[in-house]
Amino acid sequence: MRYPTSPAGRFGGVHTIMPTPFTHGGELDLPSLERLTDFLIGLGVDGLVVLGVLGEAPKLTEEERDAVLRTTVAAAAGRVPVYAGAGGAGTDMAIDRGRRMLALGASGLLVAPPPVQNDAVIRTYYQRHDEAFSAPVIIHDYPSATGISLGAELVAELHEKLPSVVVIKLEETPSLPKVSKLRALGSNIGIVGGLGGGFLLEELMRGADGIMTGFSYPEVLFEVVSAWHAGDAQRAKDAFYAACPLIRYEFQPGIGLAIRKEIYRRRGAIASAFVRHPGAQVDAAIGAELDSVVAACGLDGGAL
Repeated sequence: MRYPTSPAGRFGGVHTIMPTPFTHGGELDLPSLERLTDFLIGLGVDGLVVLGVLGEAPKLTEEERDAVLRTTVAAAAGRVPVYAGAGGAGTDMAIDRGRRMLALGASGLLVAPPPVQNDAVIRTYYQRHDEAFSAPVIIHDYPSATGISLGAELVAELHEKLPSVVVIKLEETPSLPKVSKLRALGSNIGIVGGLGGGFLLEELMRGADGIMTGFSYPEVLFEVVSAWHAGDAQRAKDAFYAACPLIRYEFQPGIGLAIRKEIYRRRGAIASAFVRHPGAQVDAAIGAELDSVVAACGLDGGAL
């Protein structure tokens, strides 16, 4: 299995969770998706992820999901891997969906645990995925979204016993103790943070390998991660702390997706910041606040 690695040889780097662009009328906007793909690759990301929580996957039909993945893979043209949010409440359905996504060109699958808080069930679920695929499986550990908690011991076991389980997208809060615990257990699983990038620096300090999130200035995350891996802690800190006001503002429950889309619209990567109902939309007050925060961070808020 091929995937970007950290200096430790584990799955790592900076991977962007992509929003799904829509027109002002709510239709799928594939030309914007192509432009966004090229834009993000141009910023230096190591990988792209479609159909994640940020991608409004539950609001897409199966045909739309296929179109999003197919379009992104074609636009990426092999320059970076494209991973797809898969999984599902039923194991057979989840595996069928994963198989279809891999057939459409996904390099690996982002798979949240099944909606059953039982370690034996979770083991079987990921084991079935491992038996079905030879592609990387990214464990999506996000209890606030899934309702399921994954113990560090279970995660370490899944990585040790299942060759496809190469990385965890760790979004359990607080994230930092779990990073430390996985490393204290001696696990060599790749660890990438999420949560909008809010704890990236500290996660790296504790042994994480990178990040997989939707922050709309991924070049900032790339600067932090590359500086850290190069041994330049001060440069990593400077880049991270300079962006913290926007990281904080952007990761607001309920409106964060709309803010991210609005930033990508302003940067010329997508045509519309529309979020499908019941998602919130950016209004004039948020737009003014966003102007202020972006300026305070010294970032260019306009089209590139």
